[in-house]
Amino acid sequence: MPSVRELASALDRSPSTIQQHLRALERRGYLERDGSAHGLKLLVDDERLGLEGSGASLAIRAELRPGGTLLRLLPPFERVKVGGEWTSGDYVIRVEGDALGPEGILQGDLLVIRPGPARGEDPALLEFANGIATVKRVLGGRNGRQTLAPATPRIDRRRGRRPPLSFTVLGGVLQVVRRFGKPL
Repeated sequence: MPSVRELASALDRSPSTIQQHLRALERRGYLERDGSAHGLKLLVDDERLGLEGSGASLAIRAELRPGGTLLRLLPPFERVKVGGEWTSGDYVIRVEGDALGPEGILQGDLLVIRPGPARGEDPALLEFANGIATVKRVLGGRNGRQTLAPATPRIDRRRGRRPPLSFTVLGGVLQVVRRFGKPL
């Protein structure tokens, strides 16, 4: 968690004003402080705050660096308004880097994710056993083994390849949101 000084700087307020607000949040049971500089602990989740499942405002819960790790963010989550019908549990990840450019997913794009398996051959957010995360299509292979359609156009998508490592499907990609102008 950020320190009081870091919060004051980010919010363009004085440290004493931030202290007053933190004391009020602590009295109401929203956070706990242990006295250290970074000793803030959020005690409530988005659902208790009335932010979950609003249908138009989804939490940005992670940053995806394809070919790298999935950086999971901590609450309170930045939220973004996204059109469409969403269910409780759907969330957004921000793409960093352009490794998914051949798939049409660019730097700064937002991916709306629904936890659980992807539908059919729709793209899915995957995390491999070594911690690397990416977006690929999961295909049914021979003998019930899953194969992955590659993210680059150099390899024939119809065949798919068996992944070298075991992987977990974190969720299906429902929508790619691209914002023009100022990045989020």
